[in-house]
Amino acid sequence: MACSYSHYKTFNPKKSRIRIFQKGPGISRPDVCVQCSKAPCIEACPTKAIVRDAKTGVVVIHEDLCDGCGLCIPKCPFNAIFMHPEQKIAIKCDLCGGNPACVKYCPQRVLHCVEEGG
Repeated sequence: MACSYSHYKTFNPKKSRIRIFQKGPGISRPDVCVQCSKAPCIEACPTKAIVRDAKTGVVVIHEDLCDGCGLCIPKCPFNAIFMHPEQKIAIKCDLCGGNPACVKYCPQRVLHCVEEGG
C-alpha cells in the first residue's frame, strides 16, 4: 500500500509495483526486481523506455516512453514487471528513487534493501 500511495497517491494493491504471492499457509513470496546486471527487460524494450539510472544503478521504466507492448514482461526472470491496471503501461519496482516506501513504512520492520553480496 505504501508503494501505490508513493507513486499514485492511492491505497490500491493493484497499483503497487511489487506483488506478494501466497505459497502456502503463512508462506508468502514477493516478486520484486533484483536489478539484474544484464537486465533482459532493457534489451526487450523497443521504445528504450527501460534504462538503468546512471546515478542509482536502478533499472527504471520511463512511463512517458512506454507504449505498453509488454515485450519486457516475459523477459523478466523474476516476474517483476507487469501492466498498470489502468494506464496499460509496464511498471516495476523502482526503489522509489533510493528510499523505498515499502521499507520505510513496513510496520513489522521486516523489509530491507541490501546491496548485492550484502
